Amino acid sequence: MVLNNQETESETVYDAAMVGAESIFLVDDTYVLRERLSMAMQQRGFRVETAGSYDEAVAVFQRSPTDLAVLDLRMPGRSGLELLRKLLQMQPTTRIIMLSGFGSIPASIDAIRAGAVNFLSKPADTDDILGAFVRGEDPSVPEGALAFPAPSLARNEWEHIHRVLSDCGGNISEAARRLGIHRRSLQRKLRKRAPEDPAMPELIDDDGSDD
Repeated sequence: MVLNNQETESETVYDAAMVGAESIFLVDDTYVLRERLSMAMQQRGFRVETAGSYDEAVAVFQRSPTDLAVLDLRMPGRSGLELLRKLLQMQPTTRIIMLSGFGSIPASIDAIRAGAVNFLSKPADTDDILGAFVRGEDPSVPEGALAFPAPSLARNEWEHIHRVLSDCGGNISEAARRLGIHRRSLQRKLRKRAPEDPAMPELIDDDGSDD
């Protein structure tokens, strides 16, 4: 579920006891965000481990695995999705939430299929994250055409290109090779802003009038 963070249970102040875990792993390449969340999680009673990249995260987790993990989807080098799979190989019992500034439906589906318990769009604060862990294995991708309109072809292409680029560690030449397009064509596409998703369709009554 790509959650609207304004609709989370912000009135509830979660802590380690409420979540049922003692430790949490925070992986984000943005130092300020990582440290802010780390301090907040420590105040809630967690042992906190942090890392800023895939390689650093694997090394830290091997040394000190945690009950929970919060991973940024987009990082320089190997992606958070790859890290998600690696951490679950190392310790399948770790519950993991994926964070992304993109907040896209395809990205959330990828994360849930890979084993994440939930997916949150940034910005997400401490209670947004812990609340998502408390909710647990709720259905993460809504069913029904009206729940989420299908992304446009342009949006799907844009997200696919950025996923491939992330998998290539930001290497444009390698990404262009995998995508089967010229490097300059890829560079032109990367300069474009993300296309907007289709608007939510309006509900129509049987008599044809707007609801």
